[in-house]
Amino acid sequence: MKRICLFLALVCAFITSPGCCSADSVVSLLSSGQPVAGTHVDATIPFQLVGHLIVVKASVDGSAPDYTFVLDTGSITAVSKEAASRLGLRMEGACKARGATGAGDKVCLTKLQSLSLGGFVAKDISAAVFDPHFQQRAGIRVDGFIGSNFLRFFKVRIDYRNKLLTLSNDTTPVAPVPGATLVKIGQDWKDAFVPQVRVRCGDAEFIASVDTGLYDPFSIPSAFLNRTNMDGQIDGNGAMGSGNFGNMDKARMVRLSGLDIGPLKIGKVVATSQSGQSDALIGYGLLSNFTVTIDYPGRQMLLVPNEGGRRMDNLFSTGLAISRDYAGNTFVSGFWKSSPAGSVGLAPGEEITRVDGRPSGSYTLAGLQRLLFDDAIPSIKLSIKEPLGEKTYTLGKKYLF
Repeated sequence: MKRICLFLALVCAFITSPGCCSADSVVSLLSSGQPVAGTHVDATIPFQLVGHLIVVKASVDGSAPDYTFVLDTGSITAVSKEAASRLGLRMEGACKARGATGAGDKVCLTKLQSLSLGGFVAKDISAAVFDPHFQQRAGIRVDGFIGSNFLRFFKVRIDYRNKLLTLSNDTTPVAPVPGATLVKIGQDWKDAFVPQVRVRCGDAEFIASVDTGLYDPFSIPSAFLNRTNMDGQIDGNGAMGSGNFGNMDKARMVRLSGLDIGPLKIGKVVATSQSGQSDALIGYGLLSNFTVTIDYPGRQMLLVPNEGGRRMDNLFSTGLAISRDYAGNTFVSGFWKSSPAGSVGLAPGEEITRVDGRPSGSYTLAGLQRLLFDDAIPSIKLSIKEPLGEKTYTLGKKYLF
């Protein structure tokens, strides 16, 4: 899941269209919101990790906390059309939104009177309204996304190891911890208050967004690649990922010789790069190696290393990317060319009928992603639809670098 970025220049291009509100109204809407004072100092909430997505229950406009949300630091808050209708939300504006791929689309905006997570409440929160195809890409049915325009009022600690989320309204800046790294963050309403950090790869120094909705450890615009130090790269065939506004095509996977996040030296790290990508992103593959505290008010991020974290310098994979259409059919969307999936004769667009002997439709997309990315699963079997039946391939996994 890639983030939605909202930019004033693009907003202004849309507000001149009939039915759109004024530029000042859209700016006010996108920058709206304030926390509601309460008795809580902090609250810890168990979350479900579906693939790499953090899934929580939340309350909207005073409802019972039975709405299912993905917590996504790389996104603006959003609700599905179905949830918006159920809640009786009124559309208050429209603007052009751009994903990290550079592709864009018009989105409708609404305002939530209140959004509550773990007893922490903010009111007048702007939210984008999304179509069901977002849910196809997420792999699960969700009512919305809790983004950084809500989270910005709190300290947010994500404990991936124990699947615990802690929110705090303590205004004391997060303190250094022995063995941990404290990194400065920036945020801006035009980027939906997404936390941003300074990173360095070789001679390239630039800003990257902290995006819990991204699976990869790191994703980098292709324009930066010629200024980085790499010790390998693999080309993609087809679409190797999907953003909020269309599939991400013409992909490359590279292994960077080193990556620094502020004062933290990561070392070698696998990164993806997509055609037209404009933003660098730090994702789950890197973040899950730490207990991550994003102190939005204090503009700092604390990274406490976990023992035995995920390997970041290589990828153990079949190299296959899959997608699903609105009818629930599963397809090969692409593959890395030198991977097991790239060596057996698969082609982007082929329909996958069975996975490990089960009908592909019996899996959620998140369940299929688990088969692809779980290091404990050494191989998978795919049955591909052909004119006179099916053809079955066994795809083993290997380290791609």
